[in-house]
Amino acid sequence: MKSALYLSDKYHFVRTFLGLAVVLCLAAEAHAQTWPSRYLSRRSRGAATASERVEARYAASLDSLARFYRGWRYEGADTLANPYYISLFASPTLYKSAIDRTLARIDTSETVPMLPSSRHAYDVTASSDASLLQAYTLFPWLVTHEEAQTGTINVDREIREASNPEQTLTERFADDERSQPATPLFGTGDNWGIVVRKPNFWTFKANVALQFTQNYVSDNWYKGGESQNAILASTIIDANYNNQQKVTFENRLEMKIGFQTAQNDEQHKYRTNSDLLRLTNKLGLRAVKNWYYTIMLQSWTQFYRGYKANDPQVYSDFMSPFESLLSIGMDYQLTTKNKKFAVSATLSPLALKLKYVDRLGLATSFGLDEGHHTLWNYGSNITVNYTWNIAKNISWGGRIYWFTDYSKTQLEWENTFRLGINRYLSAQLFLYPRFDDSVARKDGSSYFQFNELLSLGLSVDF
Repeated sequence: MKSALYLSDKYHFVRTFLGLAVVLCLAAEAHAQTWPSRYLSRRSRGAATASERVEARYAASLDSLARFYRGWRYEGADTLANPYYISLFASPTLYKSAIDRTLARIDTSETVPMLPSSRHAYDVTASSDASLLQAYTLFPWLVTHEEAQTGTINVDREIREASNPEQTLTERFADDERSQPATPLFGTGDNWGIVVRKPNFWTFKANVALQFTQNYVSDNWYKGGESQNAILASTIIDANYNNQQKVTFENRLEMKIGFQTAQNDEQHKYRTNSDLLRLTNKLGLRAVKNWYYTIMLQSWTQFYRGYKANDPQVYSDFMSPFESLLSIGMDYQLTTKNKKFAVSATLSPLALKLKYVDRLGLATSFGLDEGHHTLWNYGSNITVNYTWNIAKNISWGGRIYWFTDYSKTQLEWENTFRLGINRYLSAQLFLYPRFDDSVARKDGSSYFQFNELLSLGLSVDF
């Protein structure tokens, strides 16, 4: 509110102001006779009272002063002599008239005298009002007076401190009587309705599903077969950070396990039909538009032991195997405007892969040397995640994973088709083709593998 042109010598200011008043009076007398007859006829000659005639002469003197400064390039010389600058150099005061003029709540001609020959006064007043409103908005704690009041509004310095999120200014200063103004600055409401919040760049979401399948075949069914029941439970949790500028940090935890009964399996009452525990962490730094420099870590294993029908041998188990892939490269992210399709494709020319097998008896079946728990490989990796909302209640999500150490290749393609019945019920079709020539295989068998599962049940998004 304080200007560089503010006079530190108060006596010099008073002396200048009194001199200005004298000049105004003399100017009023000198120009009263030369004022346009149409204006005097409206303002002075037709005035019913002496106060109206004085008002007309005062307006005439202001106009003469405005015409005197019209066309001048402002260099600060006329600041002290021009009365329209008084609001900028007086004590910091809240002028309601300046707010009213800016908001066009009143007719400007009622507060600024009409000047037939110049609009200089209007221009100065508008500029002064704009400066005052900027000060009221940016530095409200500097305002110590209010127009038409002799008292002082005490604004506590604590208004400068950051307020807690979800807390209104009224609640913040409710306990401090000194911070309560005598009269609200804007309006008469008790609550200013201002809420201060800190930006939150984290987003969280989760999906929990419980799916069932059931098949019954009587003992005398003419085609044979066996009855079977299956259950599949899955949870997907996402925690993503995006500061809307350059940095992204995506985290996904996938947990899936399913069991099916096996009536003709004499070794097991039930076996797993789906088993996955996978954690993906991806840190990205924006390069250009949809491209990010990316470091990604993917780690996965399973929950339960894996068997085959009527075979007591364990073919897989928790941490047997455990695979982890650290890759560095570029990530391309794209989401259509209607948000029906989204894809994230990570291309990593440099990748380091760890394979760990806790059960030594399974080491050779997963490509490790006999008697070793770990195997390190380096190569290249491509990982693609996509979602496509085909129709209102039909969606397709998938993951493509490819890794090669330039001698062997592992390729996986996970596809989940979801058909929503209502808000909580859905049917899911899971298709999972896989190729891996790094594992041991029996003679005559293929490296190509396939898994399919159709289920119906509960699915809830958070």
